[in-house]
Amino acid sequence: MRKVLLLVMTIILWITAIQAAYLEKVPVVLFQPNGDTLYCFATGDDYYQWLHDKDNYTIILDQTTGFYVYANLERGQLVPTNLIPGIDSPKRVLSPGLNISAQKIRLLREKMEVGTREAPPKNNFRNVGTMNNIVIFIQLADADDFTQPITYFNSIFNDSSSVTDVSVYNYVKKTSYQQLFVSSHFFPVPNGDTIIAYRDIYPIQYYMPYSEENNIGYLQNDTISERTEREHALLKRAVQFAASSIPASMNLDFNGDGFVDNISFIIQGELGAWASLLWPHRWSLFSEEVYIHGLRVWDYNFLMTHPAYLNTSVLSHELLHTFGFPDLYRYSYEGTPVGTWDIMAGNGNPPQQTGAYLKWKYGGWIEGIPEITEAGFYTLYSNQNHKEGSVYKIASPDPNQFFILEYRKKEPPFDLSIPSSGVIISRINQLYDGNAETDFIDYFDEVYIYRSEGTMEDDGNIYAAAFSQNSFLNQFNPWTNPYPFLTDGTVCFFELNQFGTPFRDSITFYYSPEPVGVQENIVDVGSAKLFPNPAQDQITIWVDAEDGEVIDYQLIDIHGRVVLAGGLQVQNNYINVSQLSPGIYFANIRQGETENRIKFIKQ
Repeated sequence: MRKVLLLVMTIILWITAIQAAYLEKVPVVLFQPNGDTLYCFATGDDYYQWLHDKDNYTIILDQTTGFYVYANLERGQLVPTNLIPGIDSPKRVLSPGLNISAQKIRLLREKMEVGTREAPPKNNFRNVGTMNNIVIFIQLADADDFTQPITYFNSIFNDSSSVTDVSVYNYVKKTSYQQLFVSSHFFPVPNGDTIIAYRDIYPIQYYMPYSEENNIGYLQNDTISERTEREHALLKRAVQFAASSIPASMNLDFNGDGFVDNISFIIQGELGAWASLLWPHRWSLFSEEVYIHGLRVWDYNFLMTHPAYLNTSVLSHELLHTFGFPDLYRYSYEGTPVGTWDIMAGNGNPPQQTGAYLKWKYGGWIEGIPEITEAGFYTLYSNQNHKEGSVYKIASPDPNQFFILEYRKKEPPFDLSIPSSGVIISRINQLYDGNAETDFIDYFDEVYIYRSEGTMEDDGNIYAAAFSQNSFLNQFNPWTNPYPFLTDGTVCFFELNQFGTPFRDSITFYYSPEPVGVQENIVDVGSAKLFPNPAQDQITIWVDAEDGEVIDYQLIDIHGRVVLAGGLQVQNNYINVSQLSPGIYFANIRQGETENRIKFIKQ
């Protein structure tokens, strides 16, 4: 059987945003059974990955022929076609972006997480102290020896010669406000600068999916048990290889939960091609019982050696998972609730901070979040540098939802990759833990960041989310773009304005519990006027038209639903809106071939 060679091309390490753990467009080179070379890309995260070409046409492995072919979507499943990438064009037959549904991806995630729930829940507020992270190197049977010296890995994990060094140690220390310190230790102890790795008994094909070309691969099915069995058995063998070299005096359970805190397994090899376990991920060793000095091994990070996904950014993201932090990206193919503003959604390199709310809820690194209730000027200090004064809360009519304000300053070492500096305004929904397991009907998120053009219907521009005197985002109220809406579209009535400049370590802003932005009582659009605005029980629509001219109107809510409709007369028309829920509405007024739209607020 021809060995399936898999090489990842050298890619640039972005200082702008790439996806954390959720890797996008990683270049991959495959060799087909006939010897042809296929250049494509891999995208995915810990739980689900797929191949595609540069135009985003999906590629899968045909298990019958062993060829990688273009995929079609039939009854919700990806199925192979007879179109071979590099030979056949999919453009007249297939659509780009074909993939299984977000709901099915979530189910895959849930199946992988079932076993992890067997462990007692972590006490997230014990994320304080010094954690010893164990690092074990693995070579598969047919893999080359590690060529990098141990100093290369030590730099990524432990470099603290200056506070600006980009290492896991410095990142966790900075992000936790010097409350948590992670020191990584390599076992077996290296021979000088030479890595001592566990050499496995199986080759790379054993850890890849089965096909006619790879008859020792694992079978893919809904249970994924065979993949789990092989991965966990591999890691058990690696732990048993290294365990005797780990000193019994080393504290491996800093949070006192009875488990080894974390192990980072570094595998000498490249990215798996399709739905492969050979992909960076964080998981738990729930199907095998293996111990180090009486403590059961549980949390681990599984990492490959290519620098595209073995860097401080990915390692820090995975460690925050170990500390209880959730993913903030969605599995839907539309919508970016957080994006590059948080390492748990889309991380840059060097990695950026996680949000102040997550630091409070999951890290326990902020004691409390003060709530703003009275009008006045307030000061925020930068998220990266200040534990106190870095976050405020504003309540909403929904007890499960509120607004978070924090100051993000674009500066080294761990906020250099955010788009800009300013006040970030987030909506928090306490009914959810993270965004990756959101309700796929309504796409409710635990964290949503307001951004330019962001509405209930439109994703907007997540890179334009920083409010400041220097930004076109310098006011936030029910009439601005963006405006304060909740997950169901309810509009909240308060105002933020007079944001300061973002050049210092702090920024000021003004809060009013009542919108103070000047609004015209009469909105004039074309030949139509609407007043009062805001309105409570009744609106008047004034129309300048000829007698007998047919004029129609529709009142449309923020979800695009028509809530009232009818005909209008010339001049004043009185419409009862007392039964409408508070929020933003649009009056569409059709006058012959002309249609005017007027936005108004129902209080």
